[in-house]
Amino acid sequence: MPRTNLIAQLLLCGLILIMSTLSNANNNTAENFISAFYSWDASKLTSLMSEDADTVAILYYQRWAAAANYEVKVRRPCKADANQSVCAITVTDDFGSAMGYEATDTFRMSFNDDKVSTVTFSADDPVIFQELFEWVTQHHPDTFSGPCLEMFAGGETPAECARTVARLAREFMDERREARP
Repeated sequence: MPRTNLIAQLLLCGLILIMSTLSNANNNTAENFISAFYSWDASKLTSLMSEDADTVAILYYQRWAAAANYEVKVRRPCKADANQSVCAITVTDDFGSAMGYEATDTFRMSFNDDKVSTVTFSADDPVIFQELFEWVTQHHPDTFSGPCLEMFAGGETPAECARTVARLAREFMDERREARP
């Protein structure tokens, strides 16, 4: 009986070591992905993605972020979470500069053969960012049929869209300041 327990413990230790090694490899890939994303190196970013990754959406976001002058303020290490790596990056950008906030972008990445296969993005933008988009919809609806057509959904002008939204953010804030008593 004791020999069976020893074998089970050795197998469990081996499994933990393998999972830890895979997790570390994925986190290294995730860290390289974040470095490529924020250095605006589309070629390097693409080389880290698997063939089935949504490259179009990822590169759209990268071009949007570059045009909006995203600047990393706090880069936390990526962490393993189940079968994903999660990377939280606090940035300033033209939108936040116009509206007075910083945001944290969180990337959740899954992997296939040491390559990024899926990425989801989320941000903790404050309510005012949503208010901006509501204002743009009301006051500049042509934005979404022009430079922001198919925004984050296959659109082909992410840089123009980001610059337009940044300009409109400044206009939105000017209008809010003028409306104050």
